[in-house]
Amino acid sequence: MKHENIEQQITDYIKLFPSYEKILNFFKQISIEQNKYIEDINIVPPEIKKSLRDIHIKEGFPLIDKQDFFIDINSSIDLFDSLCNISRNANEKLRINVQYIEDAISINALNLREIMRNFYDDLFIEKIAGEFDIDLPVFKFLIYESIKPSLILNVERISKENEIKNWHKGYCPVCGSMPDISKLDKDGRRFLRCSFCNFIWQSERLKCPFCENTDNKKLHYFYAEDHEAYRVDLCDNCNQYIKTVDSRKINYDPFLPVDDIVTIHLDILAQEKGYKRPTASLWGL
Repeated sequence: MKHENIEQQITDYIKLFPSYEKILNFFKQISIEQNKYIEDINIVPPEIKKSLRDIHIKEGFPLIDKQDFFIDINSSIDLFDSLCNISRNANEKLRINVQYIEDAISINALNLREIMRNFYDDLFIEKIAGEFDIDLPVFKFLIYESIKPSLILNVERISKENEIKNWHKGYCPVCGSMPDISKLDKDGRRFLRCSFCNFIWQSERLKCPFCENTDNKKLHYFYAEDHEAYRVDLCDNCNQYIKTVDSRKINYDPFLPVDDIVTIHLDILAQEKGYKRPTASLWGL
């Protein structure tokens, strides 16, 4: 999506959700910066043979593992630097942690090239964050948003070259990650968005994506009091939840990354009820 469209969409969301103006403006800056880099990224996404693809889909295996994504390292490092500059002015927590990162880089103690190469290794990232007293969610956020343009291009190519049909699992058919948000389209069909690569796939409507529970006595939801287009789907079998945008109740196209932001209050309510979000919220900084 071009940044002009993102700017307008976020401006429209700010009018609807003025209490989220600060974080939405931050997201807008991040998105615009990412779009500056995406045009020049050079990637060679993994080639997936048709026979292997068909077997994976049939047996319920994702097409690739996270480490198979091709990341433009140089572009990601440059973007990381730009995002640090944006983040230092966002809030005090980000400013302090950006300073920790830059101090470590200045003495050649932090190797960004190695970090970008190992973006998928949670234990490695945790170890580095611990060594330099960097807040782990902040560190993961900056790394992820830096490689995100590469991920987007990978998924565009993979989905274009590989038709994915009849996938009814709750995890992503591309990389195997769990969804972070879902939507109902105008026809009431349910779609899930991957928390890692952002691929969107159709899913069964009355089914928990995390434990595959289909017992409707253990599946229920609650709406946002001020906006019935947003709801939280709860599963009593695994005590986990996912937020859902109902496109039938709004007159604009959902922009799921932003919808996840403007419903942070629903995350809080769901967690107060004792339910867990299986995927981390990158915006809960």
